[in-house]
Amino acid sequence: MTSRRSRLPTTSENAERRAARKRLQGQYRALYDEVVDILFEIDPIGVHVEHNAEKFVPEATSILARLRDARFAEDVESIVQQELRRWYGRRRLAEQDPRRLARATIAICSAWNRFLDESARL
Repeated sequence: MTSRRSRLPTTSENAERRAARKRLQGQYRALYDEVVDILFEIDPIGVHVEHNAEKFVPEATSILARLRDARFAEDVESIVQQELRRWYGRRRLAEQDPRRLARATIAICSAWNRFLDESARL
């Protein structure tokens, strides 16, 4: 019977992993801030008249939680629409300006793709 010894990570490997994890957290925080800003600036369904970007935190959080499942721009569009419908209802979403929703979707998709590109370099 041969015993297998699994190679334990060295201290420098652990430090590298921690540093990579820290960079990824920073990038994800930047993505989160960018999505909140996109929703605030574009206000895809025209619901927030106050000058408070934090009003979009729940929407941004629920969109970001699902983006990892997106493979194509259409997936991002579907996620954004579904989450806005969930937060504001079908009627309000039907009354929104489709160009603003498209601009928000494109901006979120671009931010997501940049995040994926940057995290792939880690």
